[in-house]
Amino acid sequence: MSGPRARWRPRTVVAALVGGALIAAALAPVGASAAAGASASAPTGGLLAEYVFDQTTGASIPNRVSGGAPAAVVNGTDSQWTGSSLVLAGGAKTSASANWVRLPDDILSGKTSATVTIETKIDPTMKNNWNFLWNIGSDSTTQYYFASVRDNPRTAITTNSGGGEINARSGTALDANRWYSLTSVIDGAAGHITFYVDGVQVARTNTALTPASITDQTLNAIGRAPYPDPMYKGEVSTFRVYDRALTATEVNDVSVADAAIHAASFQQAAQTVADGVAAVTFDEAQTTLPTYGGRVSWSSADPAITIDADGVTATADQPAAGEAPLQTMLTATATVRGATATKQVPVTVKPEAAATDAFGYAMVHFIEDSAGYAEKIYLDISRGDNPEQWDPLNAGRPILASDLGTTGIRDPYLTYNPETETYYIIATDLRVFGGDRGVSGCMEWCYWSSKGSTKLNVWESKDLVSWSDLRQFDVALTDGAKVGEFGMAWAPEATWVPDYYGPGQGAFVLYWASNVYTNPEHTGSTYSRILWGPTPDFTQATYEYGGAFIDAGGNTIDTTIIQNDGKTYRITKDNSAGKGIYLESTSAAEWWTPSATWTQLQTRIGAEWSGGNAGGVEGPAVFQRHGEDKWYLYVDVIPSTGYRPMETTNLDAGFTQLVRSSFSMAPSTKHGGIVGLTKAQYDEIREADAATAVSSDLGSIEVDADATEADVRGALPPTADVVLAYGRGTASQPVTWDLSDVDTGEPGTYEVTGTVRTIGANLNQWVGTGGSTAWNAPGKQLYSSTAVTVTADVVVAAPMLPVTVVADTRCVAGKVTLTVKTTNDGDAPVGLAVSTTYGSKSIATLQPGKSTAVAFTTRLGSITGGTVSAAVTAGGDSAEASASYAAATCG
Repeated sequence: MSGPRARWRPRTVVAALVGGALIAAALAPVGASAAAGASASAPTGGLLAEYVFDQTTGASIPNRVSGGAPAAVVNGTDSQWTGSSLVLAGGAKTSASANWVRLPDDILSGKTSATVTIETKIDPTMKNNWNFLWNIGSDSTTQYYFASVRDNPRTAITTNSGGGEINARSGTALDANRWYSLTSVIDGAAGHITFYVDGVQVARTNTALTPASITDQTLNAIGRAPYPDPMYKGEVSTFRVYDRALTATEVNDVSVADAAIHAASFQQAAQTVADGVAAVTFDEAQTTLPTYGGRVSWSSADPAITIDADGVTATADQPAAGEAPLQTMLTATATVRGATATKQVPVTVKPEAAATDAFGYAMVHFIEDSAGYAEKIYLDISRGDNPEQWDPLNAGRPILASDLGTTGIRDPYLTYNPETETYYIIATDLRVFGGDRGVSGCMEWCYWSSKGSTKLNVWESKDLVSWSDLRQFDVALTDGAKVGEFGMAWAPEATWVPDYYGPGQGAFVLYWASNVYTNPEHTGSTYSRILWGPTPDFTQATYEYGGAFIDAGGNTIDTTIIQNDGKTYRITKDNSAGKGIYLESTSAAEWWTPSATWTQLQTRIGAEWSGGNAGGVEGPAVFQRHGEDKWYLYVDVIPSTGYRPMETTNLDAGFTQLVRSSFSMAPSTKHGGIVGLTKAQYDEIREADAATAVSSDLGSIEVDADATEADVRGALPPTADVVLAYGRGTASQPVTWDLSDVDTGEPGTYEVTGTVRTIGANLNQWVGTGGSTAWNAPGKQLYSSTAVTVTADVVVAAPMLPVTVVADTRCVAGKVTLTVKTTNDGDAPVGLAVSTTYGSKSIATLQPGKSTAVAFTTRLGSITGGTVSAAVTAGGDSAEASASYAAATCG
């Protein structure tokens, strides 16, 4: 749980997954750039500045645009010129030897669109340290437009400091010591910021901000941040600024042109990537093969494995359960800016798993987005049984939203009650972006931690696909009475204790973080501690407050627990003693009680993911790999990078950093929980992950008049076929039909809409009166923005009233007379209205078993054949009866 921001500077950077940002495009497609050595030229239209760092001496870099102002190297030496680049030495911002490049002032002043491109090679230290690769702005930390290569590279613009940064962030990190073309495009007319890596779009986010929004452009720079960040360390070969948004083709042209400067280096880079490709294991028939950051594609010469046109979606002939595994080879092709290298990779296709076998994992989490309202529930699933590769479900969009309390959801946790076979999601009730910010003198984190919500959000499900309505319960109340002065309730988790209440009567031990006060005003000094309480179902009726679980005398948050071989291990974030995330263990059976003795095993876990800053990671999530003595710990790199992996084969020895280029997780996957699945559960979730129906029109059905709702539902198609995500084919899912507009008492055709059972059918958005999404908007209504819907026509037949109609003709004085005889075959009186081409007549009442005849004079010597109709009414019902007659001639 991200707590008071005093512990890290409030630069909220976000992988934007809403407002048009791309998840699927987060990994750069292989081979997008032209082949190494291909010729191309950078576009010149709209070019304001072009700096090519190919000199060997000097502090002035000429602008190759006629009349353009030069750039200047600050703190530089001639030894830092290579002839094809300028080496930036890095170091502290205050260091006299930390060189950087000063760009002309006001370079994009007043511009509503822009493109900034740079050819750079990054030093390994930049991957985990704060840095600005370039910056348009000043030394103000309020407004700036920049790019950074820390973690997953990004470009961003803000006029409201770090918390207002609008980010377009790649889904994968860059390799150190390799040349990249990085391009940022702001299109003011289209309203978005786009980021490109090596000429390929990797992220896009909507924004109303433009370079003109940066009103102070008096210290534009390469390699220097307005913050006290380390200076950029690496090399730069080219830098260009345009006053327009380049097209995707033009951006690729820039990449191809600049790649020629260091073309020879890319072949070795491609070979290095290829050499690092590991053996592949299929544990299901279809899988997405690892792309190693978008640099590897696959092909197969074995007909037992086919690779789709995308080069990564693979389908294998999987052996049946009990058969021997299939051993074969695939070809991996690594591509780096046109240069390629291949490797033959061993492949094992395991036999099919049984439905009850442990297989796969589900992960619940949230996303932090300063530019939007993303504090909702998201669900990911492992690729097969591999917990090191994850696919976002519902196309990376949320599956649940909150319309209660603060309307925010953070720090969700997923757990299971084995007695009731029920899954629960529990989560913090806090909305940071767009929420209640408090009052003057105590705002935002001060307010949220002292007078925040003490309620927890709760959803439940039997199948991990369809989730209940949201409910809340208050951890500060037991049996309706207040049990303490809690400032908030953050980061709840729970561990199932099988016999907590007695044999066969288990309960969850729930634990969370709260500031605890001694007065109802919640004033005075305090600190966060971990509290606990039991409940079998996360309801107010069963919950009891238990007391303090961890009271370290200073701020502690974000406890998670795992158990193994009679020991309980707890992992907690310390925010006061410098321990960061730390690991403890106990052998106590009642580990939640004060009598349990805990032994500290490890501190500063995951700090290496945050440049050695132990305070820069939080929200640990721990789980065990199926069938192995292997455990994973995901640590949340704050504020918005998200989860990075740790691993161990011995919990008592602690966790080490997992660095594997095949690891795959969507950016900004933050603070959640993971559960193991069975193969049946895994398949059920995968088959419910769909965005469209195979056919949205399911045809029509006919029902009798006055049919019951059950009759109508029974006649409608019970299922619909849907197109599954990740190229997994199709599946059949149940349909829930909305019959609210069908009136079987009125004949006619009614179009009805059905909602198909999918992950996306859950209530994942809400809107208030007037379309408001403000946290305190009145009239909030939950709905699904991602449901798959289908339609059908319900045809309600006219009621069948037992009347027989016979039409005939006869000649009278040389003219044709049309006669109509009606007989009431029923057991109740009916009214009749007989209509013909030659007139109409009504019979008010025709008794049961009786007949009546009416005649119509045509005044014609001959007539053609035709039809007569009789409108029949009885007891409020109506129907139509008809009869035909033949042509007739008289005379």
